[in-house]
Amino acid sequence: MKTLLLATDLAASSENVAAYAYRLAQTLKAKLLLCYTMNVPAEIPQAGVVAWPLGVYEDMDRDSQAALKALKHKLLESSTGEDFTPEVVCLLGAGLVTDVVTAEAARHKADLIIMRTHANDRLSTWLIGNHSRKMIEAAMCPLLLVPGDFAFRPIAKIAFASDFKHPELDIVAINQLVSFAKKLNAELVLAHVIQHNKATTNDSIVKDLLTNLARNHGHQQVSVKVVKSEHVANGLTWLVHHEHIDMLTMVHNRHSFLGELLHGSHTQQIADDASVPLLVFNSHENAD
Repeated sequence: MKTLLLATDLAASSENVAAYAYRLAQTLKAKLLLCYTMNVPAEIPQAGVVAWPLGVYEDMDRDSQAALKALKHKLLESSTGEDFTPEVVCLLGAGLVTDVVTAEAARHKADLIIMRTHANDRLSTWLIGNHSRKMIEAAMCPLLLVPGDFAFRPIAKIAFASDFKHPELDIVAINQLVSFAKKLNAELVLAHVIQHNKATTNDSIVKDLLTNLARNHGHQQVSVKVVKSEHVANGLTWLVHHEHIDMLTMVHNRHSFLGELLHGSHTQQIADDASVPLLVFNSHENAD
């Protein structure tokens, strides 16, 4: 990954996620884009069509540019002489958050979009947050959702969680994920998450296929974990806590494991100590 885009709201509570994004850019030796979207009346339900006075727009533009530059300066100041110093670029747009972020990501060929989730995030909030859920649906590149209070730490273990019902989706994501894990020198845990009463037909065949796929990319740090839980989200909590996972990964479309969590009845709140960054691969080409 050469270019990371951080979608920030410039709130004080977002600085921790900005620091996370910057540290990740350092680790990957990547460029970091700081993208801020000025809110428009279209974001407010039943606002109707409202025209901004020119002076108001100019004031917001000036203040936003200054805040972005201040954030950039703060991030660059956090580097030491021994660290890689990423190039940091400030981007500003007006409109809907998803529209601005996806357009800037496409224009700058971003490999990863990073967003903050809400302050008291648990899995249910990750999946249905105001902008988080919209970005899950809209992002054309991988999306990393980071809890607002999560401090960066070396990424030693990445879990790929799936029910393995649609291995064709998993294979596409794992092809991308292996390269990411190799750059971080992280172990990749293929986690089969199922309910206690569900059958595991062809389970071993699928897991062998995916494990061999990862290892064929030259990444030998691959393991498999079966997680059985009555409630899927509770199983994810157990996985993150007991396997010391630093990042959780899933594939999204309407037929995927994450898609079922988004649209089904399994989304449950999980304990705060289980909250880790969630990396989402959106499989648009298989959406139907």
